[in-house]
Amino acid sequence: MWQDPIVEKLHRYREAHAKQFNYDLWAMYEDIKVKQKQYEQEGWRVVSRCASDTQEKKELPIV
Repeated sequence: MWQDPIVEKLHRYREAHAKQFNYDLWAMYEDIKVKQKQYEQEGWRVVSRCASDTQEKKELPIV
């Protein structure tokens, strides 16, 4: 099976980041939030999710 080198690099980066925080999702989340604030202070524009992505999805009634 062909492997995309860019995807492989992304997987290695993600694994290294997770290992750095002992696979603790909350610690990884907090790290990303700190980095996001640093980027904003440096003048980078951080894009929020679309409003439609954050709204609750309503379930259709069962007929």
